[in-house]
Amino acid sequence: MGWSDLFRSKSSRLEPDPRLRWFGKLPTYADYYSSATDVDWAVEFHDWLLKGVELHLSRAIGSRRVPSALLMVRLPKGKMTVFATLQDYGGDMRGRPFPLVFYTAVPTALWPGPTSDAIPAAVRVFEILGKQWDRVSRFFNAPGRFEAVFGGQELNLDELASAAQDGAWAAAARRLSLEQWFEAARPGREDTKLADWVSLVARWGQSIAQLESEEFEPTLRFPLAPTLPLEVQIAGWMRWLERRMAVEKRALSLLVTPDEGGSQARLNVVARELVADDFLLLTAAGASLSYVDDLCRVAERPTGSGESEPATAAEAVPTVAPTPVGTWADLIEAEN
Repeated sequence: MGWSDLFRSKSSRLEPDPRLRWFGKLPTYADYYSSATDVDWAVEFHDWLLKGVELHLSRAIGSRRVPSALLMVRLPKGKMTVFATLQDYGGDMRGRPFPLVFYTAVPTALWPGPTSDAIPAAVRVFEILGKQWDRVSRFFNAPGRFEAVFGGQELNLDELASAAQDGAWAAAARRLSLEQWFEAARPGREDTKLADWVSLVARWGQSIAQLESEEFEPTLRFPLAPTLPLEVQIAGWMRWLERRMAVEKRALSLLVTPDEGGSQARLNVVARELVADDFLLLTAAGASLSYVDDLCRVAERPTGSGESEPATAAEAVPTVAPTPVGTWADLIEAEN
């Protein structure tokens, strides 16, 4: 079943599930903390996390912790979209590593895209989920039954269920200096010039537009500036992508690492069904996945390296003159 078929066959049985759910480990217990797995989609989400963390641990070099993350995960079997926040406190009291997630979900058919103007509604859900982390800190000081502290809560998912659109982020994008963003995001080597990077972005975008079709299922990675508003940046990159792909006809998963312990933050866009390997997009191993088309990697490649093969599809596209830019909005609104 393709994404377009999914949207045409909306099931009346699928409804938003506003309950706050959780799964994972803390050093206060010798096993998993888990909310009820009373629906198949929750089991499917837990299974993806378990397999993903197992892969991460098998490949991790150095720290085995997973960076904090925001997840918008499309579940192919359950036909639900999970919104989750992830934190890693080091695992359980026996030292067995595993992060902890808080999550909720809506039917995927109700939330195509996401288009840029739907991103603010998603960010507000992430903010509500994120408030649980303050309560986790208090839980450490007075541990007890997890269910007694976090159970019985429901989130307001009305904006998601109604596919609300909010373009207010665009005004903030017009006020954000691209040079300021570039310095904060560090999307290339230290000697990368802004004008050169903008040219690379134009070439990369042209390659995406040329490949766009129902069979095109890329995994794309975008740089983020951890010190600047995430809503503006995520919505901005989705607006940039809308000008090159039919985003509104798809169901894209978004995996966001706002800050990787001082290294560059990332927005990962998965335009296909998720697999266990996609969990690695949240970790240092994500940069080495062969199927990722990475704007950060394009920008990091030195000019005239002498390699015979292009590092990405963008390098096979003739050089194009980029639109002059001064603000973040100028970059993301640029046409091919």
